Amino acid sequence: MTTQFNSLLIAVGIRPEGVCVMRHHTPQPGVGGITLADLWRDNPEGFKLYQETQKANRPVFRKRKIWAGFVSPMAQEAVFIGLFDAELVATRPADWLCPYRGDTPGDGKPVDIFMTRLRPELSEHVGKLRVVWPPENVRSWKRKAEGLFLPLITGSFSSQLSEALVGPALVAGLEALGFAQHRSTKKVVQLRRGNLVVYVKRETKVRPLVVHPRFLDIAPELVAIGGIDIAEPPRTYVNSNLGEFPHYIADHRQSTGRHGFAIGVAPSRLAPLIDLLDSRATIETDQGKIRVMAPSDAPLTERERLQAARIGQGDFRNALIAAWGGVCPVAGVDHLEVLRASHIKPWKVSSNAERLDPFNGLLLCAHVDALFDRGLVSFEDDGRMLISSTITSVNLARLGIATDQIMAGLDQRHAPYLAYHRGQCFIP
Repeated sequence: MTTQFNSLLIAVGIRPEGVCVMRHHTPQPGVGGITLADLWRDNPEGFKLYQETQKANRPVFRKRKIWAGFVSPMAQEAVFIGLFDAELVATRPADWLCPYRGDTPGDGKPVDIFMTRLRPELSEHVGKLRVVWPPENVRSWKRKAEGLFLPLITGSFSSQLSEALVGPALVAGLEALGFAQHRSTKKVVQLRRGNLVVYVKRETKVRPLVVHPRFLDIAPELVAIGGIDIAEPPRTYVNSNLGEFPHYIADHRQSTGRHGFAIGVAPSRLAPLIDLLDSRATIETDQGKIRVMAPSDAPLTERERLQAARIGQGDFRNALIAAWGGVCPVAGVDHLEVLRASHIKPWKVSSNAERLDPFNGLLLCAHVDALFDRGLVSFEDDGRMLISSTITSVNLARLGIATDQIMAGLDQRHAPYLAYHRGQCFIP
């Protein structure tokens, strides 16, 4: 029985002597209080850039052409994030900001810039396989694989669905359910049924079905169907070919991409999965049922967009999830089901343009949203939290609110809305 990571490498024909093991972990929080595990989960392209930028002239990276990556959601535990082919492409000063620390990599000095590509070996274990990172190596985040014993954590050694639909079989299964192909690229096939748009990845067998990112909110319901494979924890999938899905915008990107939610599905569960997605593609409002997603040739009406924004759904919510990396910038909570798309300048006094402006929004945990909505907390333009004198210190402690709390990640375009909230909503 396989008990350690190097045995997995050998089993798929990879010699540990050619592998560099990397455990991405630092006790210092990143921009917005995130961890490197958060960055990997919520901002895959930002994490890729972070991993590909290394201090110049480190032989362990230059000589080892395969990298095995791990992140650490918990101390002394490491989650496998994949095997990567790594090629050095340049050594020069970075002309971008680090997506984790927000500063210039290497303090302006030359850095090694690599190009990495995820390998297919062990890809079914990405986000699932966990190993024990030895306490004596806690400061050694990069090591030669053959010199590092990494025991597998019992129960984490999991494989992809044994009968998952992939490629042409998945396309055929969707067509049998009434979907029709609309566009194809070398990497994805786009299919539609009514207002529901999905994509099928051509080049991978791991979670090949990509659905709208709004369905991240109902990940537990999807898993409850059975025969469903999603990343753990659920996270966005970025691909520029997903033309019908929302833009994915990050500070480190020179161009905007698109993002969705990648899923693996067994043949017998495809129909129940699509039924659930279809039922969640609309929501009930006080003005009747409305769509919260729609194809570009039958876009959401202004009424639908405004109604969806009013209750924190649709494009407005997706924009906030992308802007804040799926994390409440105050509480640090990343469970999407308890995050609210909160308007800074209240809906009832905002113009239609302001109601849809993502800079008039914050992605807040439910209890912080309740405080903010009632004017019991507000924020300065630099992110410093203002707390109403009507809240007792006992209740602040119960809510986990610190008096010196600072919200990182604000933009100058938030300032006019925050000024309105401080002046018209906040209770000193």
